[in-house]
Amino acid sequence: MRLIAIVVLTGWLSVASLLAGEPAPPPCLMKPVAWSIHFPDSGFTWLPGGDFSGPCSKIPPAEWSRGSAGPWHLYVHTDGPEGSGRFWTVTVGISAKRESKPRHGVCLSTSTVGWRTLQRYSKGSLPWLEDVNNDERAEFILWDSFPLHDNASMAEYALVAWVYRLDSPDSLLIDWDLTRGLASSLAKEYRSPLATNKGYPGELRGGAADALERFAGSRCNVAR
Repeated sequence: MRLIAIVVLTGWLSVASLLAGEPAPPPCLMKPVAWSIHFPDSGFTWLPGGDFSGPCSKIPPAEWSRGSAGPWHLYVHTDGPEGSGRFWTVTVGISAKRESKPRHGVCLSTSTVGWRTLQRYSKGSLPWLEDVNNDERAEFILWDSFPLHDNASMAEYALVAWVYRLDSPDSLLIDWDLTRGLASSLAKEYRSPLATNKGYPGELRGGAADALERFAGSRCNVAR
C-alpha cells in the first residue's frame, strides 16, 4: 500500500510540475465595464469607477423594459446611440414583484462602436434584457466594444456582450457561462458573410470572430 501511495504521489507531482510549466493564456482583447454591479440603498446613481458620478437622470415609468427574475423584476432603460462612438447611457434597476417601478439601481455608459464591423445581428436589434438560458429569469445584457489591435481606429472595434444575473436584491454578477455562450454565438455572426464588405474587410470580421472564440473557449485571460 505504501508503494502504491508513493507511485500515486509521484505521478501527481509530475502532472502538477508539467501544469506549472505551461505558459499562461494570453490576455483577452475585451474587458468588462464591471465584474459586479451593486445597487445603492435607494435611488439611482452612476456606477462607481466610471466617467460620471452622482444621481442618474429621472426616467419616465413608461420607458422602462421589464423582465421577471424570480421574486424580483429587473428593469432596463437605454438612451442612445450618440456620436461617432455610438455611446449609450444604460440604466438598470430592480423592484419586488408587487411593485410597478424600480426602487433603486445604477446607470452606466457603454459604446457599441463595434457595430461597424458586425453590421447585422440575426435577432434584429441588440437585446439588453433577456432570458438568455430560458430558465424564466431575465438577465441584464451589457453590450460593449473592444479594440481588435493596439491603436485601433473606430472602424477596428468589435462587439461583445456581458451577461449579468441577479445575485441578490442588491447586486448583479457576470454569468461567465452565459457570457461565453453569447460570445460564441457572436463569433458565428462575425463569420457569416455580408451582402457587401465595402469598408468592412473580411480580416476585421475574422479577427473579431477569432477574439470572441478565444474568449468563449477560455483560451485567454480577462483582465480584472
